[in-house]
Amino acid sequence: MPTAAQLARELDGRLEGDDNTEITSVAGLREAGPNDLSFLNNPKYSGLLTKTAAGAVLVSEDWQGEAPNTTLIRVQNPDATFAKATMKFRPPPVTYAPGIHPTAIIHAEALLGPNAHIGAHVVIGKGAEIGENAVILPGVFIGEDVTIGNDVLLHAGAVLREHVILGDRVIVHNHTVIGSDGFGYSVDDKGVRTKVPQVGTVRIGDDVELGAHVCVDRARFGETRIGNGVKIDNLVQIAHNVVIGDHAVLVSQVGISGSTVVGPHAILAGQVGVAGHLTIGEHAVVGAQGGVTKDVAPKTYVWGTPATPFEKYSKSLAQVNRLPKLQKKVTELEAQLKALETRLESKLKDGLGPPPDSIE
Repeated sequence: MPTAAQLARELDGRLEGDDNTEITSVAGLREAGPNDLSFLNNPKYSGLLTKTAAGAVLVSEDWQGEAPNTTLIRVQNPDATFAKATMKFRPPPVTYAPGIHPTAIIHAEALLGPNAHIGAHVVIGKGAEIGENAVILPGVFIGEDVTIGNDVLLHAGAVLREHVILGDRVIVHNHTVIGSDGFGYSVDDKGVRTKVPQVGTVRIGDDVELGAHVCVDRARFGETRIGNGVKIDNLVQIAHNVVIGDHAVLVSQVGISGSTVVGPHAILAGQVGVAGHLTIGEHAVVGAQGGVTKDVAPKTYVWGTPATPFEKYSKSLAQVNRLPKLQKKVTELEAQLKALETRLESKLKDGLGPPPDSIE
């Protein structure tokens, strides 16, 4: 295992402290022990550096503070550098040898690329095409005419419905469903709903990762599209004909209604809800639990329901938080006014005040 000095050299960092501290693992500042590497990225946690037992901590080059009990390694980006360092200490990655499990059911007209790994109880439909080095883990269902690129990893229980298209190096986590029917119905004058056929498909670009229990609906017609490099957290719902631009990020429990366009590099934080037929601009950010009811301009940060520019919403929220104090103040003023009225009435009864008609 490397010493702190060796690790600093490998990470292009500048060491401050004990050169010989042996680093054997990584951990958070609170949990770290004397042989762990940790990191400080958010300044609000700076106080933890006075308490941490970590053997070494990655900090930014310009960080100023006290860390009496640990060695510091100054780097340009502590978060990214810690991710790089973590790779040195993680267990060896699981590997999957090429081959087909005897319980897999593969249609005679499906095509498998070289070195594919097909796990137990996988089902692959007619006309499906699987790229090179694909890893299909147990219980995955791949429907008819699905196209899967090279170096794709489908975790156990994933479902790819008919005609879905996946690019290269896509990762799909457990029990995610791609290509389920869009939620579309016509309604008559009696309120009876009839299913509208969903005859489109889903197209997913290269280097996309979808978390567990994500649902991506097929288009009513045409395509639901997810661009290159998009990262999608667990429990996200993407409705029919939605378009997600390259390198956008959707955090857990996001729900996007039909035909909405999310621009490249946009970020939708946890539990964001988006109405249908809207456009969220490139590099826009929607804060957690935001409710988007109208278009969001590029490079803007909105928050709240309905989603509002962050500064405006923050000021409104600050006023809402003042309401208890304002209510207390109003109650006190009402009590003071009542006391004045009582004293005035008493004076009028005693003939000490002005006549009632003269009081406005």
